[in-house]
Amino acid sequence: MLSDIDAYCKKNNVRYFGKRIIVISHLLSLDGDIDGDILWRSLKKNNINISVATVYNTLNWLTQSGFIEKKSLSSRKNVFSLKLTE
Repeated sequence: MLSDIDAYCKKNNVRYFGKRIIVISHLLSLDGDIDGDILWRSLKKNNINISVATVYNTLNWLTQSGFIEKKSLSSRKNVFSLKLTE
């Protein structure tokens, strides 16, 4: 998945920088659906200093780029999951 994201960024001239890579790598290490707050707390628990805004911005970018899916559980709760690759 990281190689697909790297290729996408190079092809589309998208900055692929440190904190975005950290969020993506951590998301890939987790199983199942996850919400942004849980992902952020997991990063903090692993002593990674990152803002919740960076986590959500990265999740939204990954959704818009087609790498993950966003599912609405309620009007205020969304979860994200990796798209299955073919």
